[in-house]
Parts: sequence; C-alpha cells; structure tokens
Amino acid sequence: MNGKKAFLQQDGNNLQFSEATAEEITRFIALDHDLPAIMRGLSKDAKLAPALKAGKGIRILRQDPWECAISFVVSQNSNIPRIEATLQKIREEYGNALGEGIYSFPSPARLSQATLLQLQKLGLGYRAQFVKNFADHVSKHGDFNGLHGKPYADARRLLMNHLGIGPKIADCICLYGLQKLEAFPVDVWIKRVMTSVYGKEITRAYDVSAEKVSAEKIAEFGRKRFGEFAGYAQLYLFQWERNVGKK
Repeated sequence: MNGKKAFLQQDGNNLQFSEATAEEITRFIALDHDLPAIMRGLSKDAKLAPALKAGKGIRILRQDPWECAISFVVSQNSNIPRIEATLQKIREEYGNALGEGIYSFPSPARLSQATLLQLQKLGLGYRAQFVKNFADHVSKHGDFNGLHGKPYADARRLLMNHLGIGPKIADCICLYGLQKLEAFPVDVWIKRVMTSVYGKEITRAYDVSAEKVSAEKIAEFGRKRFGEFAGYAQLYLFQWERNVGKK
C-alpha cells in the first residue's frame, strides 16, 4: 500500500488494521463507494439478481494502477498460483524489503532496468516482452498516471494504442486500477455467463448468431446494459459464474 506494508483483517462486522491510517484503509477497500445504492440500481435487472445475492458485499478495491497493470499483463493465459508466484519473484528481485518476506512492488523505472533475459528467468515466459515494453514506455514517457484524469474511453484507447495492451487487459486496468467503474472486462468466464444469461438479447442487439458474438460486443452490451456501474455487475457475474453459476 503506497510502498509500505499494512495489515488488515475482518472480524465479523469490524475491520482490524495496523501500520495504516483509517483514511488509507477506507480508500484501498473503497468504503467510499455507496455499495447499497449501487446494488439497488443494479438489482433492477432481474437477471442479475442471483449474482448480486451470491456475492453480497464484494467491493472493487482501489489498487495501485501500475502494480495492477503489470499484474494483469502477467495473468495472461496463466493460473492464480503461477501468477502469485511470478509477482512475488518480481517483488523480491526488484522491490524494496519491507519486512520478513514482504517486498514493495518495483516502480516503472526500477523494473525498466531489468533486461529481457532477467525477466524471463523469473518465469514470465513470453509475457516478459510485454512487461519489458510496458515498463520501458511508462518509465520513459510517464503517461500512465495521467490516465486517472481521462474519461474511460480515452484511457482505454491510450492503453491499447500506446502501451500495446489488448481490450480485456485494458478494461481490467481501467476498472481495477483506474476506478473507471463503467468498464466491463470480458474473459472466458464473463463471455460464458453473459452468453448464458443475456445471449438472446445480445444476438438480437447485434444481429449475429451466438457463435459470432465477439468479446468486444459483449463488453459494449455490458456497458450499455449496466451503465455507470457496469464494472460492479462484471465483478458479481464473474464471482457467480466461478463459484455458483457453473454448478
């Protein structure tokens, strides 16, 4: 959290934390998001209700944009244990030690100093080139933080055009790193649940067969369907499909 360690745990309805201020914790776990109001608005969509009920209380964390971006770049075509292990190696190799086994996430400038070979040795595989290009670009141009103040569509376009990020990763960064709550990332899980729950509406809206509905069309449909809080709808649908809906 802002380059320092902090401890947080939930005990019933109470949050216990140390080495961070109440303001920092409030910001990080987005307690300033009016979740009851967001849920009331989204619950007007009857088809979304099961997902909202199953995931009650989930919030979109306000993550560090840079760390969030690299995490999603690393996550491409991987699994959670491998992603966690790779990110830990990046911290250990290029971050600052904050305590026993705890390391900060390296800055763009620090990560840019790594060679492609050094990154590959961390287990990044083909992703090493993406991480290297990303770190070099942000370190040189410093335009990443400026995305905060840009509208969602502009931030997404800049990520894709200037940083070489694909649509899904760009939307993930916009939603989870830049707090663009209208973003609607589409991965295999979201495509599956959206096709299952809203398939007929999507195919009618775009006059295509279910087999030809693209992830971009589903993302566009999601943004139009759920509006300014489409990202929360996406989060709850993802959680539901992964843990409840598939059963």
